[in-house]
Amino acid sequence: MRTFATLLSICAIAAGSYALLPPRADSAVCVGAQAISTSSIVVNGKNVELTTFSCGASAHANDGHSFARSNVCGDSGNLPPTTEDCATIMDAITILNGSISPSFSVDSGHVQTLAFGTCRFFFQNFSPFPMSNCWLAFGQTASAAASACLPPVQPVNSEGLCVAPDASWRVG
Repeated sequence: MRTFATLLSICAIAAGSYALLPPRADSAVCVGAQAISTSSIVVNGKNVELTTFSCGASAHANDGHSFARSNVCGDSGNLPPTTEDCATIMDAITILNGSISPSFSVDSGHVQTLAFGTCRFFFQNFSPFPMSNCWLAFGQTASAAASACLPPVQPVNSEGLCVAPDASWRVG
């Protein structure tokens, strides 16, 4: 019984510690990330942060990988995001699509992010020109990348990326 109580205490501490994890760091967005604009979308009383970042001059799409429009798994944190946090971002995307505009634009060398809790969706533009994307297509692409890389998929990764064939953008 004492072993069970000890194990239960350890599990409670681990679960509580996971809940205290901060959201993904801005430095994980891109090299030299600087927030240009930030706003919030309220989803069932939860604030999802919509942020546009400018990236440093050394930002590039090919981080040593060769891409052909594929999902690439990686690590941008210690643990994968929770399903509930990512579902809240998908709800925010539905709100943005219906109330603001069905599409958004991202300048060259910039990243548009939606973040809540442990989850972040982003569209990163590596092309020399501004790019537009539909909110719903963005959400579907980010979700597909996550489904290909995050649990229950093994090994455990903390990030899923979808990269354009010409490496002009990536979604995660």
